[in-house]
Amino acid sequence: MIIMATKPNFLIIVTDDQGYGDAGCYWDTEVDTPTMDAIAKNGVRFTQLRVNPLCAPTRASLFSGQYSLECGMWRGPSLPGQKTDTLPRRIHDDVKLLPEFLKEAGYKTGMFGKWHLGYDAPNVPNERGFEEFVGFLGGAHPYWPFDGSRLLHNDQPMVHEDHLTDVFTGYAIDFIRKHRDKPFFCYVPYNAVHGPLWREQAPKTSGKAEWLKKYEDRGIEFPKRDYCAVLDHMDDGVGKIMATLHELAIVDNTLVIYLSDNGAMIDKFPGNNGPLRGQKGMTYEGGIRVPAVMQWPGVIPKGMVSDAGAVHFDLFATVLDAAGIEIPKMNGQHPVHGVSLLAHLRSHGQEDLPGRYVFWDLFGKMGAVKDDWKLVGTGPNHRGQFAEAIPVIEELQFELYKLDQDIGEANDLASQYPDIYNDLKSQLIDWFQRAKGS
Repeated sequence: MIIMATKPNFLIIVTDDQGYGDAGCYWDTEVDTPTMDAIAKNGVRFTQLRVNPLCAPTRASLFSGQYSLECGMWRGPSLPGQKTDTLPRRIHDDVKLLPEFLKEAGYKTGMFGKWHLGYDAPNVPNERGFEEFVGFLGGAHPYWPFDGSRLLHNDQPMVHEDHLTDVFTGYAIDFIRKHRDKPFFCYVPYNAVHGPLWREQAPKTSGKAEWLKKYEDRGIEFPKRDYCAVLDHMDDGVGKIMATLHELAIVDNTLVIYLSDNGAMIDKFPGNNGPLRGQKGMTYEGGIRVPAVMQWPGVIPKGMVSDAGAVHFDLFATVLDAAGIEIPKMNGQHPVHGVSLLAHLRSHGQEDLPGRYVFWDLFGKMGAVKDDWKLVGTGPNHRGQFAEAIPVIEELQFELYKLDQDIGEANDLASQYPDIYNDLKSQLIDWFQRAKGS
């Protein structure tokens, strides 16, 4: 555990559907991301940080330190009143979330953006540790004001006049200014760059005119123009928040974490996953390996590049460690799997993360990673009927890739390395049986 004389602040930025290649410090040459690039320059850029291939499960793991299958959010949350014969999709009541830990430790907690972890009590922001909430509960929301707006300020409907990126940025800055002299946790899960981005058909789904013009002037046409404009505008919003930290002279005492919730969509939208195969919703690397950068002056070395196999639930443990809060071994009925990244970062990567298996399941799309080896395959879309799915998974033929030699997952080695294949498959099935949404 890291012991600090003064409790650090936390700023966590989560972007929506930003791909591995959608950043200058990673891959992309069309969209400008100067703020993300600056955070990487002043801290660390992760090359192998993996998340879930869908937004709600990633957010649940980030906040619980667990697999989403274990904490109850095995896909998107069930809608209010939804009748289903499958296991309910909701975070278990006995699972304690990151903002609850921090609030109990004396932190001021604020959230400004997309929730997507539940639509009714107790799984709403103000009952899950956030003292102030401005945002929406669902998975997507138009960027511009409209008659059916679902935007809330705490539990009350609110009207906004500007682009949602500016709304969330503005409230986050106000929150930081208000609590500048107290330790705070500011969580800003933008809805950018989530689609649809169909300006020609629905202008409320796209960017601001000045940002669109910037890319039009470069000769970039719709829809890539809209995608770049919305992403660049969001990066500018993060820049305004960072400028506030500098202005208030609290940047050195603030751990900043920036990551995407899953890979980009590349079949319906012009996202960019760089050299990675697949997209959002898939367990190929394009769905689960995301851009992620962190900075904390004096703790994280400048310009560090980490090739460690970090995972979304490690961020839960990292924040607790930085706050001086003991990382629990259990959260509800299941273990906490996240490990703090701080020792690895402080040592400039000299201290490795523990070797471990990491697993995925979404709509039957499954995966397992151990070191450089990756198992991936598609089983039955079990819809919560986990027990019935296991015999089918046991007979499933998976693919096997060695990622350090084949980042694009093009050369299936399953038949050449049967021992590695069988070990990963056995570990995956054992995990699925233990977790299975219970």
